[in-house]
Parts: sequence; structure tokens; C-alpha cells
Amino acid sequence: MNRSTTPSPAADAVTVLTYHALVDDPAALDALEPGTRHYVFTRDEFRRHLDHLAAEGFATVSMADFARWQAGDGELPERPIVISFDDGHRSNAEVATPELAERGQRAIFFVTAGRVGWRDFVPWDQLRAMVERGMEVGSHTLTHACPSSLSSEALRHELAESKRLLEEGLGRAVDFVASPTGYDSRHFAALAQEVGYRAALQGIIGRNSRDTDAFALRRFVLKRSHGLDLFRRLVDPADDAYVALRRRQALRNAVRRVLGRRGYEAIRRALLRDRGRQACPPPEGAQPC
Repeated sequence: MNRSTTPSPAADAVTVLTYHALVDDPAALDALEPGTRHYVFTRDEFRRHLDHLAAEGFATVSMADFARWQAGDGELPERPIVISFDDGHRSNAEVATPELAERGQRAIFFVTAGRVGWRDFVPWDQLRAMVERGMEVGSHTLTHACPSSLSSEALRHELAESKRLLEEGLGRAVDFVASPTGYDSRHFAALAQEVGYRAALQGIIGRNSRDTDAFALRRFVLKRSHGLDLFRRLVDPADDAYVALRRRQALRNAVRRVLGRRGYEAIRRALLRDRGRQACPPPEGAQPC
């Protein structure tokens, strides 16, 4: 169990980890497209991550607790960490939630509201059960559209309508949102605040202090290519391994600005087809639009 409630002044920064989908059988990875497989972990890999966090004394905290701390309302455990999932894949309910609950850990699941119950996405009954087991649910917008490609009006609709649908389906407030695709919009923060969210995660790599903009929170989007050693370094608050990732992110974003989103994605997909691996990574957290 790692859900400590002992406050400590040492909690001066909070790491947010972001996963996507999980699979039980490693062989299932072979059936996935390379760009998708890059973001999918096996149950055993996820267990090793959770067990490492527990062994190192990390306490998984809710986004609600983090938001209160960031606003100056109370303290967090000595080694706080937020675990999050993007998209709302069915494996979030069937694999991630049981593994978390077994260890007394928790996570927030950012769900694409318009996909609840569709194909391999978690249905409403499982989503409600996850909440009953102590998990949080946030918005991942309505349709997972690239925010940078939307008008302000369309982005506002994605944010507001997803919040409304999730709150209606769950019977409780949905206070947090995560920007999808890694292609953030300069309007995202202001619009998220305008429609009533308390905080927003975007695609910037890094840790969060009390001074970090609550509507441009940073996170680490985990990829298979990172490996367990890098995972251990990323969660260690004394390690600056993330700085190299942030430099690479800045370079990729510069290339993307030159090529444009469509040109960048076309080249990325071609390289993935040719090499069968992540030869030209997208922006951290990016999913094909």
C-alpha cells in the first residue's frame, strides 16, 4: 500500500505519468500498428512500474489533491505522483484498475467522451465501477480531434460537451481535462478555464510545482521505447533525465512547424511502415490525427 497521508515539505514538485492502453498477452502487441504499439504496455510491464513506485515510497495522489496543493491548500505526501491514462481504452477498466486497486494506488482516466462504449473503449457501467473503486475520471475532449486544427468555437464545444456528457453519465463533477494528440492549441488553457475545468494537462514534458500554470500542466507520456531504466529515472525527483526528452521535444516541434502537421504525420507514418519501429517519434504524447 502506498497511499500515505503524511504531509511533508519535501513535496515541492509533482510528476504526472501518462499511459494509454494495456494488454494481457505480449503477443497482442504484434497485431498493433507501430504507431499505436509505441504507447501500449503489457500487464506485467505495468505491474513492474507500480511495484517500483511502491518500493520507492511514492504515493499516488488524485488530481483533486494535487489541485488543492497547487492552490496552496494543504500539503502532499513526501513523494507524490499522479498516474493518468489517456483515451479511455477498455483495458483501463479491465487491466489497469484492478492492478492499481490491488496495491492501494489510484489514477485518473482521461476519457474521450464521444467514444464511451464504442469498439474497444470503456463502457459506462465499467467507467462508473472504476469511480466506485476510487479512480478519477477526466475529459480527453469529445472526439479526440487535434486541438491545434480546431477553431476556438470548435475547441470550446469539444471541451464543454465532453464535460457535460461525462458529468451526466457519472453523476459527479468532472474537473480536469487532458489535451489529446500532443498537438496543443494556444487557446486550450483559456477555453478549458472558461468552460469550468479546474486544471488542464497539456503535452509539455516536465514536473509541476505550485508555480506551474494550472491549465498548462506538464507530464511524461510513457512509451515502450523508454524502457524500465528510464522509467525509474523519470519518476525520481532528483534525476534530470527528462531534460534530454524535453530538448528532443523542442526539436521535433520545430520540425513540425516547418513541415506542418499533415506533412510531419505523413513522413512519420511512412518511416514507421518502412522500418516497423518508431524511427521518427511524434511530439511527446502525440497520436495520429
